Amino acid sequence: MKKPEKVDIENEDRLLRRVPFTDPRYIKSDGSLSSFAFTPKKEDRGLSVNIEKLTTYEKSIENVRRFRLYFHQAINYRNLGLECEHDPVPKNYAHALVLGINPNNRKIPRKLARSAVKIDFP
Repeated sequence: MKKPEKVDIENEDRLLRRVPFTDPRYIKSDGSLSSFAFTPKKEDRGLSVNIEKLTTYEKSIENVRRFRLYFHQAINYRNLGLECEHDPVPKNYAHALVLGINPNNRKIPRKLARSAVKIDFP
């Protein structure tokens, strides 16, 4: 089976992050995002995101009862010394990874949580 073509992620591309809004590890009591929302799991290669231009909000959010969407432009990640890589998976061509976040250090995830923009959907 042929691997899907990868696309270049441009600085202005919006990268969508799906966040479980009912989980207090991700959303603080005041409604703001916690650093946990932008901390990759130790076993993951990077932070999982979707490239907005390759998907829809419906596909990215999957379950509106559990998740909300936030975004950063790729340049925001790159300005923090992180890399953005298109990483299509079988059921999600829009999948990408943000590489370089240390899961043991909350400094960068805190910055990302404070600067993330919530998407008004649904």
